[in-house]
Amino acid sequence: MNIRKANLQRSVSRESVRSVSKLLLIAAWIVFLLYLLTLLPGVERVIPQTPITFAALVGAIATSVLVGLLVYAAPKLATLARMGLDGPREIVENVSSVVYWLVLLAAVLVAHRGFVGIASPFLDGYLWLYDVAFLLMALPIVVFIGARLYVSLDPSSELVADKVVGDATDAVDEPADERTG
Repeated sequence: MNIRKANLQRSVSRESVRSVSKLLLIAAWIVFLLYLLTLLPGVERVIPQTPITFAALVGAIATSVLVGLLVYAAPKLATLARMGLDGPREIVENVSSVVYWLVLLAAVLVAHRGFVGIASPFLDGYLWLYDVAFLLMALPIVVFIGARLYVSLDPSSELVADKVVGDATDAVDEPADERTG
């Protein structure tokens, strides 16, 4: 076991890793069970006295649970990313922030896809309003991700240059003929 892995194991509590992995497993199970439910006979039938199908109702319930899990897991995943990454503090903070916002974006996209079955019968000719509402929710998240990526551009390019060529201080200390040779 190397030093970095040992430090990571000391810095991340077993309970936090267990909690996050449990949330992700539950999310995967929900998706799998929802798929299995769509295979059952009669799920495409309309619920009496409503324009909603049984599949749309079950899908919306599963979507609610899945979105809740994603929103709950977002800060935990960002914390695990922060603890698991090795590098300059500024880059690690930006990457963990991007992880947080990506999970929230995933939650918005899952919600958009999962609630359409319930929304479409009620928004018959105005389904575009449904799309606009989710666009307005997702757009700021994409802007936050873009801003974090932009802020980390210079530090990341410096890190790549240091890893490929060596530290800037090493290049200054060496004579020109030793650097090319």
